[in-house]
Amino acid sequence: MQKLLSVPSNLVDYFYELEQVTTDEWFCTSDPVGSKLGSGGGTTWLLESCYRNKGNSLSFDEWLRSDKRILLHAGGQSRRLPGYAPSGKILTPIPVFRWERGQKLNQNLLSLQLPLYERILSQAPQSLHTLIASGDVYIRSDKPLQPIPEADVVCYGLWVDPSLATHHGVYVSERNNPAELDFMIQKPTLGKLEELSKTHIFLMDIGVWLLSDKAIRLLMQKSRKKDSADLTYYDLYSEFGLALGNHPLLPDPELNELSVAILPLQGGEFYHYGTSRELISSTLSLQNKVYDQRRIIHRKIKPNPAMFIQNSCTPVDLTAGNADLWIENSYVPQGWQLSSRHIITGVPVNQWTITLPEGVCVDIVPVGDKEWAVRPYGTNDAFRGSLTATDTRFLEKPFTQWMSERNLTLEDFNGTNTNDLQAAGIFPVVTNVEEMGQVLRWMVSEARLEAGKEIWKHATRLSADEIASQANLKRLYAQREEFTRQNWVSLAHNYEKSVFYQLDLQHAADEFVRLDLDAPDELPEEAQLMSRIHNHMLRSRINSRKGTDGEAEKLKAFELLRDGLLGEISNQKSLPQLNVYSDQIVWGRSPVRIDVAGGWTDTPPYSLYSGGNVVNLAIELNGQPPLQVYIKPCNEHHIILRS
Repeated sequence: MQKLLSVPSNLVDYFYELEQVTTDEWFCTSDPVGSKLGSGGGTTWLLESCYRNKGNSLSFDEWLRSDKRILLHAGGQSRRLPGYAPSGKILTPIPVFRWERGQKLNQNLLSLQLPLYERILSQAPQSLHTLIASGDVYIRSDKPLQPIPEADVVCYGLWVDPSLATHHGVYVSERNNPAELDFMIQKPTLGKLEELSKTHIFLMDIGVWLLSDKAIRLLMQKSRKKDSADLTYYDLYSEFGLALGNHPLLPDPELNELSVAILPLQGGEFYHYGTSRELISSTLSLQNKVYDQRRIIHRKIKPNPAMFIQNSCTPVDLTAGNADLWIENSYVPQGWQLSSRHIITGVPVNQWTITLPEGVCVDIVPVGDKEWAVRPYGTNDAFRGSLTATDTRFLEKPFTQWMSERNLTLEDFNGTNTNDLQAAGIFPVVTNVEEMGQVLRWMVSEARLEAGKEIWKHATRLSADEIASQANLKRLYAQREEFTRQNWVSLAHNYEKSVFYQLDLQHAADEFVRLDLDAPDELPEEAQLMSRIHNHMLRSRINSRKGTDGEAEKLKAFELLRDGLLGEISNQKSLPQLNVYSDQIVWGRSPVRIDVAGGWTDTPPYSLYSGGNVVNLAIELNGQPPLQVYIKPCNEHHIILRS
């Protein structure tokens, strides 16, 4: 099963190395520079680019049906999520869920997305080879998938509140024929949905589409200019989708003939990561999915639940007032005065004294070998509009106001595109951390700081687009890894208030070895039993991987498991008595148990923290229980077993 990704152009050269994946299973490219192809045209470009790259002898149609493929559209400028524009939203680091077990400390949106898509595609009929999805959403479901029917197009949807459906595409089906698409509609009003509800039901489009080879070929055909092989803008959802169904909104004889099936994703959940605000709100919704304290191992209670810190060192004092806070790949010392609604990314080690107003975000991006671009922005900034338009906002205020406060005029932006904030050269490039702090303070809070203004005026200044295209992602990842290296040590030391012992400990062992970290100390006797067991197994694995003996640690883990299981009955002494005569025999019989589902989930240690249920059948053979045991007493104090 291949994975094809469309990502920002700068990421293409770095992707395989940074994500440590092979070209056998993965293919990564970006849309042609300067072109806007849409999700339909982008699908065509992605498939054709992969086909050319593989250089095989198969025809395109033969190649298309030779394997199953997941296509993820994760390109774009990320105007509304600037902090992850350089590396692409799909690689956004996502904190470990406080209620989940077996996750990885370095997980990102991509690694969380893939398991569901792989599960869907593996269960799809052989006629469906291609799954298309969006890179800025996380869709999850813990329930089994329903059977996937044979159709040219299969779309997954969610039952949602009508108010949410008004912001997305909607599948509309007749009430007496819910499995077939009647028509698709984009961002309908509440009034329209109410009108439709009399005769129809509707599901929100979550962007997960399965297409047959026939549907793919038609999509590629529609993505080209008329009488030309050149690609043009064509959208999968608002053009291709509107021509599907029994009564499509767009007439297209070829597309109208495609068969379409609509499937509700059982127990599905939809989390959007398209904007700075959604970065925090979606993560908060995920973390608060479970409140049952029996499923949450660690004992940490944050000053504010909407506070997320990862891959970072934060000596700064945090309070309940620091709501909607995201700090990642950053060092934030005590000299920082934080408010709320901040996204702080990429900040290197510093000792600045700086005050961030509410809603102001900071992104420091390495460019070249030794420089950084300093990019502050506002949580709600959309990076659209000209520099002179009164509705163009920057740092939570009109851009014209920001210029006025700093005595800047349009002449200070000579040589830059002033018609689009995304393309305007606003963000200075500095060569050291001291200059970085001065110019940042001038840009966000201290408009009269002349030293900061001079640095800004004389510096090379990049636009948001240029930062994305020139970012040195190796340096960005290297800084993140160094912070994460320190996090591994602190998480292990602070195990009672961290997620450490609910992580994927096989991965943790690999990371401790790769980063040459000492194994965590042995936990004290008062620590939780399962944490102590995990601790010894982790120490065993790390020692073994480093070439030393890990067997003693493994035995200690099993001793703890044994003693923990027997601890409940160790003080309840049994006093067995012989109550059969010397010539009597005790005969025990039992049927055979066959596990149908959930076998061994009732076995420790799994059952100690997750519970367990076994669905089984008891069967007889030849009309009697086949497992039989005969016991009789003997005069000597010994036990003889015969089988």
